[in-house]
Amino acid sequence: MTGEGPPPLDPFRFLVLNLTLGIGHFLVLFNTGAYLPMIPYAAGALGRAVTFGDWTQANFFLAMALAFPVAPRLAGRFGEVHTLVVAFVVFALSSAVCASTGHFWVFLLARGAQGFSGGVTVPLSFRAMLRHYRPDQRHLGLILWGIAALMPFTLGPTLGGLLIHEAGFRALFILNVPVALAVALLCTVVLFHRESGLVIQPMDWGGLVLLVLALTGGLWALDLAEVGDFWRSPRVEALALVSIAAGIALAVWEWRSMAPLVDVRLFRRWNFAIGALGLFVTALLFQGLMAIYVVQYEVTLGYSPLWVGLLILPMAIFSKLASVFTHRWMTRIDPRLIGFVALLGIAATCDFASSYNRSASFEALLWPQVMAGIFLGGLFPPFAAIGLSGLAGAAEWQASAVLNLLRVSGQAFGVPLFAILWEVRDIVHRHFLIEADAGARRHLAVLLGSLAGHGLAPRVAHAVVARALDRAAGELALGEVFYVAMWGFVALAGLCLVARPVLFAESDAPVRLAAQELVEP
Repeated sequence: MTGEGPPPLDPFRFLVLNLTLGIGHFLVLFNTGAYLPMIPYAAGALGRAVTFGDWTQANFFLAMALAFPVAPRLAGRFGEVHTLVVAFVVFALSSAVCASTGHFWVFLLARGAQGFSGGVTVPLSFRAMLRHYRPDQRHLGLILWGIAALMPFTLGPTLGGLLIHEAGFRALFILNVPVALAVALLCTVVLFHRESGLVIQPMDWGGLVLLVLALTGGLWALDLAEVGDFWRSPRVEALALVSIAAGIALAVWEWRSMAPLVDVRLFRRWNFAIGALGLFVTALLFQGLMAIYVVQYEVTLGYSPLWVGLLILPMAIFSKLASVFTHRWMTRIDPRLIGFVALLGIAATCDFASSYNRSASFEALLWPQVMAGIFLGGLFPPFAAIGLSGLAGAAEWQASAVLNLLRVSGQAFGVPLFAILWEVRDIVHRHFLIEADAGARRHLAVLLGSLAGHGLAPRVAHAVVARALDRAAGELALGEVFYVAMWGFVALAGLCLVARPVLFAESDAPVRLAAQELVEP
């Protein structure tokens, strides 16, 4: 990052390269946000319940997480440009499969291929872009990269809802194919004969196998628990044990490895351990809340995908704007204090969201999203700064890769974990609303009699009441999910306070900012 890099491109090719890499980055991130409101529709089209739809999002994130430590080794062996071009081609092909298949398992595998290939493009696009900026221009490159990251995050759910309304959920994947292929072609043309020097690192196959077993075992345990008998299933218990055993073996293997895939020695640094834990849990809470918020507002509260997208649009916009100011002020104000305030603020908004009910108007739900966005912009940058504290050069980029792995893994685990929490509380509330209380049963009988008195057939009256009770139970469960998340964010605020003072060891400010931004969503 700090080397002289290749000879400068002519202005036209320089412009084309920026547009190409920006569009490619936009496309990959757009497939995370835009797919959220599509989950119930994709599950229905594939003949599955909504809970199975969560798998397609969680596995996408998990595959993307696995790509981050693997991408540098692929680039070192096959070349940065070749690897980047092939990754975009694979992204296009897997999108074509998602757009055409009607089989759930084929769709799930294709989403995994999408996530892995998309994850490979993120760090390689970032490196390719910065290599072609002069050191005094890298601030401009980071601004452009931030814009490319801002737009899909802010517009993704809204445009995803619009796509469903106008053309169906498969339109997202149909759109991916020509755009990804065009990006691959332009990268080939612009970067031809401008390959960076190959730095071949041996692939840590043992570490990779153990990492895959640890992460996929844990995620599949949560996936099966979500659609099965929760933790009473022998398959869930077996997968959980495999995940734990593989995780322990991974830590031992990587500690002894001379070229580890995941450098666990970094965890000897107190601030790195704090930053890694903070990023993982913050991403888990945030992504889990986003998934349950979008899906349950569609399924339980009856919002259209477009209206759900519009509802969270202010939060998305203000979060990225707040993130820009957070980066600017972290060198002047202690990042631990910024993180502490932001986490308490997002905890307060979660407490407010736990009181939502169907009687709240769209406007009443909309404005609190602005405050949530302002605090959300201060969640990830402080933990990234804490984790990278005292590191510079190659060590900083190696730590950034590990933090990115943990952050995206947290996003993957958050989706099924919060779905399980919602479903468990939904079952509890259904029980108490209908069966547990004699007074409730008496009121239910009176209500059914009243509906029958208005001319409704008994079967229709039962259906109306059942739907109302389902909705009430779902609303109560959704409120409790936000309440649990509130205490999670409060605990994370306390975690900020036990970190040591942040030391910005990297003297090159743009490089330091680049390493931090690569860790953030």
